[in-house]
Amino acid sequence: MGNDASTLPVQATRPHGRRTLVIMAGETVAVHELPATGSVELGRAVDAPIRIDHPSISRRHLRLWLASGLEAEDLGGTNGTSLRGVRLPAHRRVPLGCDEVLIVGEVAVVIQDRARLTSATAAPRPPKPSGPVAPIAGDVVLRDPAMVRLHELATRVARGRIPVLITGETGTGKEVLAELLHRASPRAAGPLIRINCAALPEALVESEIFGHEKGAFTGADRSRVGLLEAGHGGTVLLDEVGELPLLVQAKLLRVLEHGAVTPVGATAPRTVDVRVVAATNRDLEAEIAAGRFRSDLYFRIAGVVLVVPPLRARPAEIEPLASAWLARAAAALDRPTLRLSAAALDQLRRHPWPGNVRELRSAMERAALMAPDDTVEPAHLELRGGPALAAAAPPVSPPTTDERERIVDALAACAGNQSRAAAMLGMPRRTLVKRLAELAIPRPRRG
Repeated sequence: MGNDASTLPVQATRPHGRRTLVIMAGETVAVHELPATGSVELGRAVDAPIRIDHPSISRRHLRLWLASGLEAEDLGGTNGTSLRGVRLPAHRRVPLGCDEVLIVGEVAVVIQDRARLTSATAAPRPPKPSGPVAPIAGDVVLRDPAMVRLHELATRVARGRIPVLITGETGTGKEVLAELLHRASPRAAGPLIRINCAALPEALVESEIFGHEKGAFTGADRSRVGLLEAGHGGTVLLDEVGELPLLVQAKLLRVLEHGAVTPVGATAPRTVDVRVVAATNRDLEAEIAAGRFRSDLYFRIAGVVLVVPPLRARPAEIEPLASAWLARAAAALDRPTLRLSAAALDQLRRHPWPGNVRELRSAMERAALMAPDDTVEPAHLELRGGPALAAAAPPVSPPTTDERERIVDALAACAGNQSRAAAMLGMPRRTLVKRLAELAIPRPRRG
């Protein structure tokens, strides 16, 4: 193995533990599993526990301390180690957060804790057609430190080929992050194809994704290229990947492993070169435990996991997002500039935003229609739930990994009222009723 960054392994170990180390050097991304405790050294030496074969790395460059908290210790290498733009002092342990980008020589490394990379309760949304993604502009506001780290990590990961899984509640902006990954990648000139796995009819899902030959089934009067093959040379976003039927999951796994797709009714595979980005609002580890998602497919698509925080966990971004969308909505209606009153802003800050960023955008579009003059007041927002719901909402923190626990907590907070609990969880009431049955949660007698 030479000293060029391109010689780094694409994936040194399959990430199935709680902590993984993501190493990013140019267009190459490698993932290593980390021990639960103790320490581990990184360096260019042949016998280094985690070897990074890059000319900017010293033989013994960095030691990571792995306890309940994380610490980084630079070992005095020539090119040093930097965190948050500051070079670390040699031989001194410095606290390090998960998902923080650490610059080791000229190589970026990040520790991910799989125990905290969770998604929110599944909340179905109106189906959107599969196909090329329309450009999204102006939807990114980076004020929250976690969002700044997320986008920095996404920009670096984008340069490689490793699959990426984006998780987060419905409406948090997972598609926006997927587009960033595509635009920042060497495949930016290629297509970005969005496959909405939840919107595809069950009878046609295999044909839509993999394509079909003429005569493969009744009504197949001509051959059709599948969405995966249409993304050749670019990026494919598997949105709502947790909704895929198990049989389709098995076929998708073969495509990802062999780089070839076999259309329905075809006898020979076709080579396809795509970068896969998957997105879900489901807790896929819980889906695996329930037998609804293949663990081998999860390991394949979750090379790096990016978690988009819910809007309630990044309150500093509410006002600038609201102002930007209010201005855009006013311009679309050919109205003069609108502003948010202090009372309206206060209501926006106190609202729990079960629908996240998508709900905020809708609220601003509605306010632009409702406000009779140039000032938006609370009455023009028409936020469902209001202060009462905000008081019952969970504290500003990432959601728990246990879907059953979230539902039970929401029902308790809403005194058994299923409609309010569903709104708090960001799902339709009928979906909540379905989840109660699936998770064997006794239905409240009323509400």
